Amino acid sequence: MIHDPILSLGVIFIAGFFGGRFVRKFKIPSITAYVALGILLSPDLFNIISGELLSASEVFSDIVLGMIAFILGESFYLGNIRQVGRSVVNISINASLVPWVLVTVGLWYFFRLPFAVALVYGAIASSTDPAGTVTVAQEYRSKGEFTDTLLGVVAIDDAWGLIIFGFSLSMATSLLGGVPSFIGIFTDLGKAFFDIIASALVGLSATLLFNRISHLINSAKDRLIYTFAFLFLTIGIAITLHLSVLLSCMVFGATLANTNKMSFTFFESLREVDSPFYIIFFVLAGVGLSFKGIGVALGISAAFILLRTFGKIFGAFIGAKAAGSGGIMQRYMGIALLPQAGVAIACALVAKHNLNNVWGDQILNVTIATTVLFELIGPWITKVALVKAGEIREL
Repeated sequence: MIHDPILSLGVIFIAGFFGGRFVRKFKIPSITAYVALGILLSPDLFNIISGELLSASEVFSDIVLGMIAFILGESFYLGNIRQVGRSVVNISINASLVPWVLVTVGLWYFFRLPFAVALVYGAIASSTDPAGTVTVAQEYRSKGEFTDTLLGVVAIDDAWGLIIFGFSLSMATSLLGGVPSFIGIFTDLGKAFFDIIASALVGLSATLLFNRISHLINSAKDRLIYTFAFLFLTIGIAITLHLSVLLSCMVFGATLANTNKMSFTFFESLREVDSPFYIIFFVLAGVGLSFKGIGVALGISAAFILLRTFGKIFGAFIGAKAAGSGGIMQRYMGIALLPQAGVAIACALVAKHNLNNVWGDQILNVTIATTVLFELIGPWITKVALVKAGEIREL
């Protein structure tokens, strides 16, 4: 084991650099390489990462979660939503809600998991990996109505997923904390809604202050420091008040995108420097994988994969049909939404930290294992969907 945390970071960055270059040759997303690298460096295998760095993993997680949610908030720019139209909104909402319900009910009824735990699994199942889908469309220069709709759906799909997850985690935390009762359920629902509203108010307040003094920025360096300052403030306040970092930062990003004409410059400044944070985040997520835990939860992992797959396909079908989209959209949109990566792992880490028990560890293990599978086969299936839609020719 490496005892120095800075030396551990050096190893992570070097390995992440070469690992990312290697997997790109096989058209495998870099995120998958980072998670796989973390698994190799974990205590169950080579046990290389410093204990001090592992103890600080929650801090890195909170920062990167905030960054992911903030950037996702840009997807709620109203101009884009109006432009992509009714079909995108219908498909994205249904492709998020149906997997949530199916996975929750399936794991609760057939595997006898506590309803609160099944609810969190269902929420994690609702998200999609926009990067994998966009990369496939760009790589094969896919063009047409199906492609435009698909890109619109993945742009806002994860935002719905974060809202679902915020509600589900609040409910799960309350349900696992006491004995369920009729009155208790309504109390838990009230607390969940209060947490969502309070988290949204934190993000909204951050935007109001951000816009109020943003005229003081006069250089690109100032813009980056300013963006990080308010992002960290939002994250810190949410943590201090025991609210959702994900929802607070997403509302911050969404309101900024709709109230500041120069908002795109702040999002871009963050994207230019986010790669090192993501490498640390996903490597440390991989380090958290327990092979023993996967073995115990093998059945749950298989059920999660099957239920999520069916949920995405059926949800997209319902959404496309409700929007009056054509048969091609109804048949193939769902399989194009199977890739899953960053947001799912981010939510699983939040669940682990909040539940702080054996269920949190199991959720993280199952999510990492299933995410690796979805990232390996998901982009290829997306490519097949685009071929079936007649918008790329190569198989």
